[in-house]
Amino acid sequence: MTPCWTSTRACASSCVARRRTDYFHHSVSQSRDVFGSKKMKHWGTRTESGVSSSHRRISRSASSNEPSSSESKGDAFALAGFFLGAPAIATLIDPCKLVRDGLGLTCASPAFGENFENASQVQHFANAFGTEAFALVALAGLYTLKDAAENDRLKSETYQRLALAMVLYSGSLMVAFGGAFAQAVATGEVGPSAVAVGAVVASLTPAGYSGYKAIKEFGPGHNATWERIGKDFDSVKQLGKNSEKGGKLELFYKASFWSSLIVGGSFAFSPLSPLAIMNETAPSAQLIQRAFGLATCFLLAPTQYVLVDAASRGRLGGGTFKKLNLSIAVAIALVDWMTIYTFTVLSSLAPAEQTLESASGGLPNYYGALVVSGAIVAVYLYQGLFAKK
Repeated sequence: MTPCWTSTRACASSCVARRRTDYFHHSVSQSRDVFGSKKMKHWGTRTESGVSSSHRRISRSASSNEPSSSESKGDAFALAGFFLGAPAIATLIDPCKLVRDGLGLTCASPAFGENFENASQVQHFANAFGTEAFALVALAGLYTLKDAAENDRLKSETYQRLALAMVLYSGSLMVAFGGAFAQAVATGEVGPSAVAVGAVVASLTPAGYSGYKAIKEFGPGHNATWERIGKDFDSVKQLGKNSEKGGKLELFYKASFWSSLIVGGSFAFSPLSPLAIMNETAPSAQLIQRAFGLATCFLLAPTQYVLVDAASRGRLGGGTFKKLNLSIAVAIALVDWMTIYTFTVLSSLAPAEQTLESASGGLPNYYGALVVSGAIVAVYLYQGLFAKK
């Protein structure tokens, strides 16, 4: 039996403990009444915010590899732009560096105090300049692909089409330079030097390879890609069938697409170009003529189809499509300027009619091409500056 004084002490201790507990709960209750529920909510918010902040920090650290991977993909396109852009800008400034040193053809650089002596020099200068003018479209495409890579949008059909354009453009020019070199070695005629071929391959490979990787890693697969290309051609053939949003503007881009294929094809694949000043047979002369056509067919036309698709969806106001419109406007404007300039030079060398007797199309082709091209530039420029989403 427990002694009385022990039992009393235990009861007292229990009572004190209960009173302390009741006092604590009462104090908390009072503090809730005094400070209000907002403070308690604030404490709760701080706790929740703390957990949320920690969660966000963990999420950022866990996904930090993904942005770096996206940035590395973007860096690949940026590097490709550098390798392509540096020689392209240099050639626009002085086309004769490529023509004389790389291709072994005659040329003159008026910017450096040289004068043209004959029509062939003018044609070599004009073709080299015109080919590099279209490199501006490639640079705009690489810039938009860089942005798409950094924002995980390379799966979009828009950027898949642009990536394919990079592959076609780079591949076609590398094959053309290699073929001309082999032909010159076999026939002993004037052809591109091994150094020139190597420089072209070095400048174009990063663009082609980055485009290929984008298609391989983010595209729908080989068969689906070819199916999409087939559908794209089917849609662009239907000139009279345009979406409600696209309307006449979609028709304009379709017509531009086919014009690029026809005009570019005449330079690229016909030994007698209908728009050449003179028709020359040496591998280097044929190459510089064909390079202009290849850039038109395999870069300009695919980029124009991207704008066809954007017009059909009412998306020409997007940043990507504005950049592409502006790049095409600038490229065509440079080619138009070159057309006017070379015509002026040819007229100073001899009367225009006599100078162009050996030209495939003569004066009507030049005048007609210039008028149509000027109108086309105006549309591209307007869409690049003022198109709305």
